[in-house]
Amino acid sequence: MRSNWHSIREYEALRAVITSGTTNGASRLLGVTQPTVSRAISTLESRLDVVLFERRGGRLRPTAEALRLNAQLDRLFDAISLINGTDPDDPGSQPLRLAAPPSLSDLVGTQMASFMKLHPGQRMSLETCTSNGLVSRLVDDSVDLGFTHADLTHSAMELIPFHSSEAVCVMARNHPLSKHEVITPDLLHGVDFISILRRHIVRSRLDRLFAEAGSVPHRVAEVATGLSAVTLARQGCGVSIICPFPVLRADDPTLIIRPFLPKFYYRTSFAVSTVRPLTREARAFMRHVKLSIRSDPAWHGSDTKSAEPSAESLLQAEVAGSVVF
Repeated sequence: MRSNWHSIREYEALRAVITSGTTNGASRLLGVTQPTVSRAISTLESRLDVVLFERRGGRLRPTAEALRLNAQLDRLFDAISLINGTDPDDPGSQPLRLAAPPSLSDLVGTQMASFMKLHPGQRMSLETCTSNGLVSRLVDDSVDLGFTHADLTHSAMELIPFHSSEAVCVMARNHPLSKHEVITPDLLHGVDFISILRRHIVRSRLDRLFAEAGSVPHRVAEVATGLSAVTLARQGCGVSIICPFPVLRADDPTLIIRPFLPKFYYRTSFAVSTVRPLTREARAFMRHVKLSIRSDPAWHGSDTKSAEPSAESLLQAEVAGSVVF
């Protein structure tokens, strides 16, 4: 009987932790104590018999089960809003809804914090999802604005690049390859290598470069994100070729970061719907993100000029002060 019991507070805690990345952050969002949030998550995990979060680098990363459950809860919380007299279809009552993959969630969260300080009345939400999940959320109007590293194509979605980075090679500070100023495929022949999963487009690009050079790295691990690759490289498990943004800072003292040749680039883009107009708040946030990143020279490998959005895409946001509320 207990397995069929549901608690709104547990679900609120789940969504708040996914949004903030920590139980402390969730407690501030909900106006309750941190132990209350922790107990709610623990009870929910026990009741559902699933692991909802994994701790990485001091933050809680939602599992696939947590993300699926969170998506299923959207209709529940919309219904609660209606019962409380707030129409979720009323633009004035909606938060600015954002979605990003785990590799970009910290960046987006930081930008949310600075944006909300400038605009205290602005409500916002952040959902962590895969790139494919981002497409479906834009299509069904679950989010207003997405962020992605992937070169996605869909008739209902447009990508607006706002940052470009050159691929780099990362390794532990005592790694033998650290004596080289530039890393090339031939230097990685037989070297312990941390690879991105095959489902990522960049994996096929790297595999092609290695094949053309006749180089066969010794793959010791495959990971889904650059953040995971950096963690393994930092512990001396091997080297990896990754997108440095926003995982690496130019002054990171824990790693050796070397240019990789031949060069290839990663683009980081806004993902917007092609069937619904951008809200004023979404345009404002896009402009805020661009200006914040351009004003911070510490991002490793930054090349923001080469990633200028098309005039068509951001004309309204750039012209109308958009973004002054």
